[in-house]
Amino acid sequence: MDWIEQTIAALKRTEVELVAHLPDTKMAPLIEAAESDDDFETVLVTREEAAVGVLSGAWLGGKRGVLLCQSSGLANTFNALASLSVPARIPFVGIATRRGDLGEFNLAQVASGYNMSDLLDDVGVRNHAIQDEELVGERVQMASETAFTTETPYVILLESTVTGYKEEAR
Repeated sequence: MDWIEQTIAALKRTEVELVAHLPDTKMAPLIEAAESDDDFETVLVTREEAAVGVLSGAWLGGKRGVLLCQSSGLANTFNALASLSVPARIPFVGIATRRGDLGEFNLAQVASGYNMSDLLDDVGVRNHAIQDEELVGERVQMASETAFTTETPYVILLESTVTGYKEEAR
């Protein structure tokens, strides 16, 4: 199975029903897979921090959810995660394509993308970067189970070695 099929299967195994997302080239195949699967309700949010509210409300209403976005957008969630999810013990699962490292041509992506793990640590959000496509399903499942059982946020960062990288337009 490729990383997309592994992720969908892992989300189903952990009973995720709601998928919040923003447009992202590398995440598009996963978003499309979730949208075409009757086991998921999908919601397009206009900003990443809005997804924290959507997913918090879903949790309080008895549903499990996940945010799909890229790492630069994930930085937009920090205030909501640090002021709502962490202190209120509301689980949050984020799966982000990591920008700013291997193969990155856009300098604007480096500031948050390259340091994303450290930045998440600084706001009290556990995280794990996946570099090997074979591990995606297992690690997404483990992160989701951890978030939901401990009622805390957990973010998976999908490296460009998993999703491929955007080549510079010439």
